[in-house]
Amino acid sequence: MASLLANHSAIEVVETTNNTTEFTRTDPEAAGQTFLYGTPVQLTAGNVAAWDGATIAAGIVGVSQGDAQNLGSAGAGFPGPFSPSPFPGTGTTFGSVPNQPNAVNIPEGAPFSIGGTTYATSTRETIFRGQTDNNTGAATTPTQADVGNQYGLTKDADGHWYVDFAKTTPGTNTVVEMFALDPIDGSSANARILFKFLATAQQI
Repeated sequence: MASLLANHSAIEVVETTNNTTEFTRTDPEAAGQTFLYGTPVQLTAGNVAAWDGATIAAGIVGVSQGDAQNLGSAGAGFPGPFSPSPFPGTGTTFGSVPNQPNAVNIPEGAPFSIGGTTYATSTRETIFRGQTDNNTGAATTPTQADVGNQYGLTKDADGHWYVDFAKTTPGTNTVVEMFALDPIDGSSANARILFKFLATAQQI
C-alpha cells in the first residue's frame, strides 16, 4: 500500500566521477538556520541558508555536511578574510553566570560553533545518494529505466529531503538527474538512488 514516508535518510555524497574527494566549501551561515545534515543549501547575500525549495535556476550551491547552528546573527564567530579562526563558541548553553550578565554556562561536550556551514558543492562531478518518494503518496520504486530522468527535491515532516518522483517537469520543478540505482537498495520501494545536480540548478 502506497504511503508518503514521514522521515527519509539524509542526502549524502557517495563518489565523484573524477575519482577525487568531493569539492567542499565553508561559508558563513545565515542567522536562525535550523536545517539538518544533508539539506540542499543556497547562498543568500553570501551566507549559507537552507534551499527555499522554489528557486530552480541556479538555486542550489550544495548539500550541507552538518546541522545548522541557529546563529543569532549571520556568520557569528566566522573568521574574516586574512584573519585567524577565533576560539569556537557553541549554541548549547544553560542558565546564567552570577555577576556576569554577558556570560553563559557551556556544558561539557557541547558542539562547537564556528559560524559557518560546510557543504559539498553541487558540481556535476559529485554523485549524491538520496531516498525516493512521491509527495502524492503514490508508490515509488525506481528502476534502471529511470536513469537519466530529472526529478525535484522535497522536504519531509522530519526535516530531511528526498528525491520526489512527483516532480518531473524540466525547467519547472526538477533539480537533479538520476545517475544510477543504489547498489545496496537496488530497485525496491522507496529505494535510494544515485544522482547529480542539474547544471541549470547549480548556484556555482
